[in-house]
Amino acid sequence: MEGEEIGIRKDVEESDVGKEKENDEEALKKIIASHPLFEVLIESHINCLKVGSEDAEEFDITRDEWKKLVNIKSKETTSPNTSELDHFMEAYCMALGKLKEVIEEPAKEANAFINATYIQLKELDEGNNLAT
Repeated sequence: MEGEEIGIRKDVEESDVGKEKENDEEALKKIIASHPLFEVLIESHINCLKVGSEDAEEFDITRDEWKKLVNIKSKETTSPNTSELDHFMEAYCMALGKLKEVIEEPAKEANAFINATYIQLKELDEGNNLAT
């Protein structure tokens, strides 16, 4: 009987720790969502996803949904921003900007190659039309 009580107490304590972790995670999510750079971070992330995507409108809908979420979260949380979070958000936004540039580079090179090839083919075709 005593062993069962100890087991029950242990389960209750673990449950309390789990709930505390969930509450901490939710509080952290609210702090991050209310950060002034959060919307910039989401925009940067969406811009990375748009590169090479045929359906860019899908991401515009997502951006609107994120804006609504940001507005809701920022009203719920009034915690001051920490400098550590500020640095993280700035660094993450910069990293996403660099990632977008790296993703775009091969597409730019491919477009330049295709355009140059198209011009050469057009010149060859015009040369053939003049010769005949």
